[in-house]
Amino acid sequence: MGARDGQHKMLMSQSDLSIPSRLLKAVVAKSFIEIALVCVVATLAAFSTFSPQLRGAIDFADRTRVSGWAYDPRAPEEIIEAQLFIDGAPVTTRPAGDTRIDLVQSGVTSKANHGFNFDLTPINLAPGRHTAQVYALRQATGENKILLPVAKQPRVFEVGR
Repeated sequence: MGARDGQHKMLMSQSDLSIPSRLLKAVVAKSFIEIALVCVVATLAAFSTFSPQLRGAIDFADRTRVSGWAYDPRAPEEIIEAQLFIDGAPVTTRPAGDTRIDLVQSGVTSKANHGFNFDLTPINLAPGRHTAQVYALRQATGENKILLPVAKQPRVFEVGR
C-alpha cells in the first residue's frame, strides 16, 4: 500500500501543478484578447473622430490674407469651420464656405463651397518671418471640439518693414 500511496500522491501533485498553469495560460490569453479588442475599438473611434480623409491646403499667405480650402470627403455637403493660427496663436475662426470652382474642375470635390480667405489687414503683424496654419474645428464628444490641421506644414511668409 505504501508504494501505491506514493504513486497516488505523485499523480495528485502533478495534476495540482497543471491546474494553476492552465489557469495562468487562460488568464494571459484572455488579457491578450481584451487588449486586441481595446485596440480595435480605439482605432475605430479615432478614425471616426479624427477623419484621416480630411483634405485641404493653404494656397496663399502674406501680410494681408491667408487663403486655401478644406474638405471632408465623408461629408461633402458640410462646410468646415476653419480656425487660423499665426505663429502658433489663434487669430480668428470662419466657415470654409467660399466658392472655389478650381476644386470642382480639378476633381477634388463635386461641390465648390470649401474655400477660406482670412483677412489679415486688421492684424498688425510685426515685420519678419511668420507662420500660418489653418485647423478644421471638428465636433468631438459633447460640447468639445478638436483641431485638425488642414495643411501638413504651416505656411511661412514674410512681412516687410
